[in-house]
This record gives sequence, C-alpha cells and structure tokens, in this order.
Amino acid sequence: MFGRRLKRKNKMTAQEILTKARSEGWALGAFNAGNIEILKAIVGASQNQRSPVIIETSAGEAEHFGMKNFLTVVENFRQETNLPIFTNFDHGPGLEECQGAIETGYNLVHFDGSSLPYEENIKITKALVDQARQKSQGDLGGQAHQKGILVEGEIDKIVGESKYHEELAESVQATGSYTEPQRAADFVSQAGVDILAVFVGNLHGTYKTPPKLDVERLKMIRRQVGCFFSLHGGSGLLAEDIKEVIKLGVVKININTELRLAFRQTLENVLRGSDEVAIYKIMPPVIAAVQKVVEEKIQLFGSEGKL
Repeated sequence: MFGRRLKRKNKMTAQEILTKARSEGWALGAFNAGNIEILKAIVGASQNQRSPVIIETSAGEAEHFGMKNFLTVVENFRQETNLPIFTNFDHGPGLEECQGAIETGYNLVHFDGSSLPYEENIKITKALVDQARQKSQGDLGGQAHQKGILVEGEIDKIVGESKYHEELAESVQATGSYTEPQRAADFVSQAGVDILAVFVGNLHGTYKTPPKLDVERLKMIRRQVGCFFSLHGGSGLLAEDIKEVIKLGVVKININTELRLAFRQTLENVLRGSDEVAIYKIMPPVIAAVQKVVEEKIQLFGSEGKL
C-alpha cells in the first residue's frame, strides 16, 4: 500500500504549506482519524493523489487513540512514505488539553473557546499562541516539518454534530451566530491566531438538504482579517460553495462525518451474512471505502499533485 516513495522528503512547515495553498488557490483537507484503519485510508489517499494532508483528532479521538500513540503512528507513516502529513488537535475543549497537544507535538492546535465569554476566549487563545511560539523555537525531534506550531481559534460556535441529521440544514443554521467581520478582526488582532475557524453557515454533520454558505459574509471578513481561514463541517457541502470559499482564503477544510459514515456503512455490509472474525480480513474494504471519500475531497479541494 505504501511502497511508492517520493524522490525527496518534504520538509515544509505547516505555515509554508498553507501559505502555498492560499497563494495557489487550493486547500488542505483536515481528516479526522480515531483509529488505525481510517489513518491508513487517509495516508493511502494522500499517496495516490500526491497531496499533502492534515490528519486530526478530536479530544475524544485523541483519548481513544492516545496522543502519543497517534503522533507516533503518523510519524511512522511520514518516514515510510515521505509524505507531507501534518497533525491537528481538533476542537480542543480547554487550556490544559491544548497545552498537552502542543507539548506532545501536534503541528496545529485548535482551541474552541466559542462557548466562553469573549474576553476569556481571547485570554486562553493568546496564552496558547504564546506557548506555541516558544515551543516552535525549540527542538521538536529534529523534524523540520514539525516546527512552527500553528494555533487556530474559534469565536462563533459551529453548530451541529458529526452524524447524519434528518433535519433541514436551514433550521440548524438558524440556531448559530454567524461570524461578524469586525469582531473577527478584533479577535485575531488580540489573540494573534494563525487560523480562524469561521461560521458562515457551515455545520457539523450531514443533512437532508446541504447547507448553503454565506459567501458574501466571508468576503467581508476577508477584507478585515489577514490570517488563514478554516472551514469546519466540510462534509456534505455543495462543491460550488467549497470552490468559492477557497478563493477567499479558506486553506483548511475539515472532514469527519463522511468518513465515519463510509466506515460504518461499509463495515455493516461486510459483516452482514459473514462469520469472519479476523479483523485484518474484515477491514480492507472498509479502508478502501474511506480512502475513496478522502480522494474525492482532495480532488475537490484542488490539492492533488501538490507535493
């Protein structure tokens, strides 16, 4: 699966690869991996498409996998394939959890302070930015692509859950507070984040009707905010909306729900009517199904062939 190597090892930092993506008009997929099978699917897609990727864990996935275990496995794949794979701690719920992710060696750390009072969110986010800067100046195991830890902040809660919803997307969108351009500019200025998670109608999960993004709002944010943008809830969005927001500075698009659905649905199909108990025999079609989703997203985001 991972026999083909690149001619030279990619040593770009996360900052450099995101800068390249923004200047060339494409985005990196940030794909959640809570187990080794999904991780293998993402790496296989990255290799097939010759695409850099971000592999991320939520707090729950990190607890299940183990932060050190996750980072060690990713590093093993980096060495085996020479792929530019970056790691992200997704929706870190608090200061301590994000500090742990920085110290353990994630390349990107997302602190979700959207449920906190605004000033407290800024205070914690800025503390993490300062810690990441200090850590980036030190030695993180001698791997050039591991230096330059980026911090992502969030001020407006991105609503929904990572699952299929029977509701119409419009009804869920109405429960959230869309990102205000001036507030976003103030937050980025005070907290100093590298990446801002914007809420412009993007939702966690997939829905009976696809969410429609407020592209005009993102244009207004772009005029006032100079940092990178991330788009959470990338599963199930309209392709034309994805392409539009990439033009406006979105360089990181999170995908989780579609991977989970592909994993579960394929596993159920494999197990239906089968008495097989050897996991390594059960999992290949499951990995292939998840990998197919990842490859389709890579092509949509325009990152194929960017190694």
